Amino acid sequence: MKKVVLMCIVFFSYDIFSYAQQRTIEFIRSEAYKIVFPKINTELPNVNLVKDINKNQPNDTNISQDLVYKFNQVKGRIFNFKNEIIWVKNDMARLLNDAKRIQITGYNNGWFSYDLRDMAYKMSRWYNDIERIRWDIKELVNIATNNDELYKISRDIELYVLDIDNTFNISLENTARDLEYTVRSIDPKIIGYDAMWNAYDISRYVREISYKLRDIYWDSRSLIEKTRPKIN
Repeated sequence: MKKVVLMCIVFFSYDIFSYAQQRTIEFIRSEAYKIVFPKINTELPNVNLVKDINKNQPNDTNISQDLVYKFNQVKGRIFNFKNEIIWVKNDMARLLNDAKRIQITGYNNGWFSYDLRDMAYKMSRWYNDIERIRWDIKELVNIATNNDELYKISRDIELYVLDIDNTFNISLENTARDLEYTVRSIDPKIIGYDAMWNAYDISRYVREISYKLRDIYWDSRSLIEKTRPKIN
């Protein structure tokens, strides 16, 4: 009886040991083949999409600088024209005084006809310059955009044009008309027929330049409105 009990104890102990050993082997196998997956960060990176998109777009700064260059070119032409005619009022007044003196005395000093011809030549050149400026400003109106720098240049252009317009419309038109009438009243044998034609050309160019300056002034106003910075 004792022998049977002893054998039962031995077999039971063997089963427990075998089960424990089997569990240990299975654990080792499971640990050996266990795959550890790394943690994946699912957060999207903070990317400035607008900045990245703008890298592939044309550089607006370059376009703006091209516009600024064109605006400054036209501004420079108008400024040079303004400076060139700064003494024209005095020259025109001197021609009128000389014509009146010849009208009274009947004596031509010889320089009057030359000065009259020179003034007619200058008026013809200024007429062509104003025509080019007129078309330059019209082109600027077509390509203008809202920009603070362009707006400042446009204001300068308007002031220059207004100054030139005042010179021609207020001062030169009346003086040129009086000059033409005075020269025509003088005997052509004293001053020559060329003087009469030159006086007529001077008066005609002054009137036509004045007409164009009015048109240029309103274009300069349109330029200011098209370049006025937008208020956010």
